[in-house]
Amino acid sequence: MDTAARPGLAARLGTDLIGGWCQLPGSATAELMGAVGFDFVCVDTQHGLIGDDALLPMLQALDATGTPAIVRVAGNDSVPISRALDRGAAGVIVPLVNSADEAGRAAAACHYPPLGTLSFGPTRVSWRGGGAATADGVEPPVCIVMVETLAAVEAVPAILDVDGVDAVFVGPSDLALSAGLPTGAQGGDPGYDALLRAILDPCRERGVPVGIYSASADHVHRFRGLGFSFFALLSDASMLRAAAAAHLTASRTAQVTPAPARWSGY
Repeated sequence: MDTAARPGLAARLGTDLIGGWCQLPGSATAELMGAVGFDFVCVDTQHGLIGDDALLPMLQALDATGTPAIVRVAGNDSVPISRALDRGAAGVIVPLVNSADEAGRAAAACHYPPLGTLSFGPTRVSWRGGGAATADGVEPPVCIVMVETLAAVEAVPAILDVDGVDAVFVGPSDLALSAGLPTGAQGGDPGYDALLRAILDPCRERGVPVGIYSASADHVHRFRGLGFSFFALLSDASMLRAAAAAHLTASRTAQVTPAPARWSGY
């Protein structure tokens, strides 16, 4: 399907999307990730090394590949959210949302008045002919809130009542740590899976998509079986490090070379 014919990203998050994840700054890195064919790419300005100056060229590079870009902002604050959206992000992932009030603050920062508090300006969105995301028919940005603590799990039903929250995204390692579990619990610990079900069940009842960061393809398949509908694979930095380490190990592994046949003469 060509890009113009695709339904909005918010609706597509419920249709089994696989996303990439950028932690390394640079337009070439973003373009490479976008060219792979991911359904979206998240540009991580929370735990990544990506500063404000690097964000715009990375979003432009992803634009060139036709890949929707979502920015994980540094915190639940209107300033980083508006700067990401002004630069052309299709949406934001807002970390550490632990209550309905915090979800409301995140959602308000993603929308112009009267729906929210986002300030309007002549930004890259209008340069590209998009105009303001208001009643003029332009698709509003996607607001995805992260659930990654026990407090957030308990607050999920209330969070889902907040207008403007389009999807929930689970931070699997922080959720494990919040519950006093090792990060490896996300591989199939029964107690951990009970926490995931406490998130998934109310979201399924409300028709709200739920995504999760996935450290491997095996994790994607496991989480899909539990009911998640969009996934972010491990970051460019993690993939680069793992590939470099694997090639180094393979290159240093001793290879047994067959001894040459001994000439026996006549």
